[in-house]
Amino acid sequence: MRITAKAWAKTNLHLGVGPAREDGFHELMTVFQTIDLSDTVTLTTHDEELVEQGSVVKQLSVTGARGVPEDASNLAWRAVDALVARCPEKLPLPAVSVHIQKGIPVAGGMAGGSADAAATLRAVDAWIGPFGEDTLLEVAAELGSDVPFCLLGGTMRGTGRGEVLVDMLTRGKLHWVVAAMAHGLSTPEVFRKHDELNPPSHMDISALSEALLSGNSHEVGQQLHNDLSGAAFSLRPELRSVIQEGMHAGAQAGIVSGSGPTTVFLCDNAQQAQDIKDALLDAGQVYAAYTATGPAASSAEQRGAHILTIEK
Repeated sequence: MRITAKAWAKTNLHLGVGPAREDGFHELMTVFQTIDLSDTVTLTTHDEELVEQGSVVKQLSVTGARGVPEDASNLAWRAVDALVARCPEKLPLPAVSVHIQKGIPVAGGMAGGSADAAATLRAVDAWIGPFGEDTLLEVAAELGSDVPFCLLGGTMRGTGRGEVLVDMLTRGKLHWVVAAMAHGLSTPEVFRKHDELNPPSHMDISALSEALLSGNSHEVGQQLHNDLSGAAFSLRPELRSVIQEGMHAGAQAGIVSGSGPTTVFLCDNAQQAQDIKDALLDAGQVYAAYTATGPAASSAEQRGAHILTIEK
């Protein structure tokens, strides 16, 4: 059997970071939105090779990006193991191989690893499930703070460490330019720098909620905010000039996506997005740039991680 699933990249329209909790995580107030950059995960079963104990994953491979782990530290591998652990009565199970095709910038603050985990959960659910949405979300939260959102998609408010999710009403599509850097940033390192700088927390999203309902990109652009920007700028000072370049080219707003170093620029329309993308590439400060729209997908079935094909 071969099952292929897709999951979208995310950006944070708002990221407010509160104090660190006793468990080491920070209290967040964030607004997630999927954008139509995506990864695909293909799970292939090897029916001739049954596994009674230990991981059923025999191999994990990645194309489309360098530096992504191809061992048990990969979130997709861990997602397989986590769901299989929920149904020991199904063992022995065939060994599986997992292939990830990357289209989301790596270590860029766009939840590429979390998207892979979410797509893998959908694939395993199609293979040996159904587990039910509640179980999938529970396992997703165990895997990482962004995995539940990547599973569900759309535009959502996230609280707690980002895993407590509520749908938000939006109107229309937003046009984005995504600018990726050659080298990633470590999320824990960015949070450590944030704690060191200790900037004020911005936890009020009421104005952004109203702007999203209006469907007006100018109003949305005025409300984009990221408390981690200062930490990202401190670690990677060149990000300031990337944002300045995008704004000079005409973007409504430019912010660091999540923990960075990817930056995203809100544009009026598709043509302006293409022009700003070209300007950023011509300036030579970014490794790659893409145009995208959000929220991704036009149907409820495809708004989050979803199955593309099942071959038996």
